[in-house]
Amino acid sequence: MNNNAPVVAVPAPRPPQIRPKYRRPRADKTAAEQEHLNLVLTAAETAIRIFRQHAFPAAIFGSLACKLYGNSRCPKVRGSNRSKDADILVFPHSTEIHAEILKQLLVASAPRNFYLKNARDPAATYRVLWYRSNPPSRRETKVDILVPGPMSLPQIPGSRIRWISNLPLAPFCFILLHKLKGWADHREAPEGFKRARQSTDAADVRRLLEIAAEMQMLQATPLWWKDAELFDEQLQTDSVERVKLYCAEFPARAERWRSLGFEVPESGPEPEPDIGTVQSLLAAMTV
Repeated sequence: MNNNAPVVAVPAPRPPQIRPKYRRPRADKTAAEQEHLNLVLTAAETAIRIFRQHAFPAAIFGSLACKLYGNSRCPKVRGSNRSKDADILVFPHSTEIHAEILKQLLVASAPRNFYLKNARDPAATYRVLWYRSNPPSRRETKVDILVPGPMSLPQIPGSRIRWISNLPLAPFCFILLHKLKGWADHREAPEGFKRARQSTDAADVRRLLEIAAEMQMLQATPLWWKDAELFDEQLQTDSVERVKLYCAEFPARAERWRSLGFEVPESGPEPEPDIGTVQSLLAAMTV
């Protein structure tokens, strides 16, 4: 063994370089969101027009209605460049006309735009309706069609429907309480992907509570959540509890609910820490 061999220095490994995360320019993001919104609006306008041609009144609710009432958020799935959907509540003149028949009507009336996909759940008895734009873009968005009955959805009188941007919307109070319902439902959902939506729902509720003109009308209407034309007894009762739950989680927003007539407990000051408990914890940390 040659002990006089030169020692070759081995260079130290270079730390991995962290590439900065790409961020889209704000102008590009705003333009993309507007494009998504235009797609959802076109899908809703097309569906509403077809339903009206067949004498089926309808009203938009959900995130698109929130946007049209003044919510700043574009109705799209968080973390995705695909528009969420247009939620449309249709009022057929017969109970035999259900949502699947209405979906088939749209596909038959505009086959180049509307089409049906199988649901993710192989056991599902329904199909999912999609709208695709005309060439060359061929973008697409989901369209949810619902009828009165399930999920406390009522037969909204025509006189109660609000028209904004030539689109029929469910009343603002209906939008607010059903968005609150969505937050509570997603909060308790066993599926993780549904629970992840609760923060978006909570923010939507906050933004709705900040629309001054609509808030003033509700503030001038005592016990508006007991409107039997829009809310069944179950939704009326559940809404009172959901408001308390929402305010417990977001106490800074409680005053807005109080201004709407709800009895929300005052959030008292945080309890003073017990001195004996604090000293015991400090002693344990020094052991």
